[in-house]
Amino acid sequence: MTTRIREIRASDRNAYRTLRSRLDTESEMWGAQPGERERLGDVAGAQFDRILGDRRSAIFVAERLGELVGFLSLETAPWQSLNRTAALMIGVRDSQQGEGIATRLFTTAEAWAAGAGLHRIELLVMRHNTVAIGLYAKMGYREEGIRRESSYLAGEYINEVYMAKLVGEAGP
Repeated sequence: MTTRIREIRASDRNAYRTLRSRLDTESEMWGAQPGERERLGDVAGAQFDRILGDRRSAIFVAERLGELVGFLSLETAPWQSLNRTAALMIGVRDSQQGEGIATRLFTTAEAWAAGAGLHRIELLVMRHNTVAIGLYAKMGYREEGIRRESSYLAGEYINEVYMAKLVGEAGP
């Protein structure tokens, strides 16, 4: 089966919301508990609308058999002093992990970022998510700091790691 990587379209709004909800049920690493996104309103839809309306932000999706199975978003701040730095979020359905989809999403998004004039991409990851940290390091992202006890999960506080990469910077 072929998985296609592409930039998201306005017609993907509902499919994107569904993907985000499914990712919440598959992994505790998101921070959102299953069903919490829906109880809080249309959080994924609001992010979708904000990014679609910003030429310096983008969402890329992985599509298989007409279904979205992964995404990577790059979101910049509206302030001129910060709009060359993008915050990255990525998620791939459990059933498609290990197939290189995340790597392809990163490669596509970083090429787009270079063409859009972005300078830096940064992300946060929970310290115990060693698989994700390994992927990010493989893609050239470096640890820059720790957000101590910033997430509360399963009754305990979790540290998050700041990681970043300068656009165009090679991996290790």
